[in-house]
Amino acid sequence: MKRPPVLTLFLGFVLVSGCSSADVLDLVSRDPAQDHGAIASYYTREAALSRQQIEELTDRAVLYEGLFGRESDWVTGTKFLVKFYQEMALEQDRLADLHLKLSRKK
Repeated sequence: MKRPPVLTLFLGFVLVSGCSSADVLDLVSRDPAQDHGAIASYYTREAALSRQQIEELTDRAVLYEGLFGRESDWVTGTKFLVKFYQEMALEQDRLADLHLKLSRKK
């Protein structure tokens, strides 16, 4: 069965518009129209998750030291991951503060 092109275009438009969300946050935007309070909450939650990773990886590094020795690649790699998550948590805190300040300017 052949469908008219107008009907196909209409159905395609309905599917695409129905699948998109108007509540998508632009995490890097400084546009006052964005919900900066929600963006700040997002970054605060992400920073907390990064800190949880830091705790877990620090415990794992201690375990790996006991199993493989202080100079093993397992310990070194885990400590690099701890450093990465520490830097990530600081950046997420900074971004949360930035968006919290932007939300107060409204």
